[in-house]
Formats: sequence, C-alpha cells, structure tokens
Amino acid sequence: MILFQPFLFSEVNEVNTYIIGCARTREAVLIDAGADSPEYDSFLRKHDARLTAVFLTHFHWDHDQHLGDVLDRFDVPVYSMTGETRNGRKVGEGDSIPLGELPNRIFVTTGHTPDSLTLAVADRIAFVGDAIFAGSIGGTKSEELKQEEVGHIKSKIFSLPDDCLLCSGHGPLTTVAIEKAGNPFLQ
Repeated sequence: MILFQPFLFSEVNEVNTYIIGCARTREAVLIDAGADSPEYDSFLRKHDARLTAVFLTHFHWDHDQHLGDVLDRFDVPVYSMTGETRNGRKVGEGDSIPLGELPNRIFVTTGHTPDSLTLAVADRIAFVGDAIFAGSIGGTKSEELKQEEVGHIKSKIFSLPDDCLLCSGHGPLTTVAIEKAGNPFLQ
C-alpha cells in the first residue's frame, strides 16, 4: 500500500510538493523542496512514517529553495540528476531510490531543464516535475529543447499505464490517459 499526500504552496509560485511512502515500512520521500512546512510533520506523524529521502525533479528555485530548511529538520539523502546538493546522491535513467517495498524507476525527462527527472512509483504515480502539466508542458528555451521534452514525454512518461497519476510541479493532478487524449502540446 502507498502513503501519498500532495501539498500546494500558493505563496511559492503555486508549487506542488509531495510525500510518498511505503505503508509497510513507513519509509517516505519528499518530492521537491520548494517549501518547508509543518504539514509534512503532521502527515508523517499521522501515518507513523519517517522521511528517509528527498527527490528533486529539477533545479529551479521554486522546487529547491527550501532544501536547506528541510535538511536541517530531516538529515536525509537528496536524489537528483547531478547529486550536487548537501547529502546529494546522483541518479539517472533506469535508477531507483530506496522507498521501502515500493518499486520505482527514474526517467530522464530533460527539455524544460537539462537536469529534469521523473520518478515513477509502482507504475501508479509519477512525479514529473515541470515536464508535463494538466493540459500543458513545461516551458523551454528553444524549439529543439521543446522537441526533446515532447519526445521524453511520449516515449517515457506515456509508456506508463493509462491510469498512472501524473503529479506535476504546478497545477492539478492528471493521468497518462487524460494527457494522451487531450494535451494540445502533444497532439
């Protein structure tokens, strides 16, 4: 069973942060650190869980600006494409992170940034950062980067089951099926 909670922080560029964990082992991971909040502690206490890692989908201020604050409270490893953070661990295509008994895999989904990653957990929930949003995709600096991003979305994120929940860095949750059928940037 999966423990899962989205958090929306409207004061921080309307960024989404998530906690996902394994209900059996009670190990949990914070996805992105654009904000620090006592809501994390409340969720962890409610589920008798402990934060064991942070996963960064990419390095933009609204996704990592409170990483230091989070690490001051939870001295845990931080998984990212570069590994260039305090407690940093470098991960890439096909890797996984410790998440209790939950199978997971990492996809490189660059385009929005050169360090964008997606974390797919049990093929049921994917943390896509700013690669794809409900009805949109992440902004890029060139048409070439846009095509790179679209290629990764179609070949990697869309390889997940249609009912897989897509958790982006901003906006509402969506699914693979919804975005395949109606995202105008991917038609």
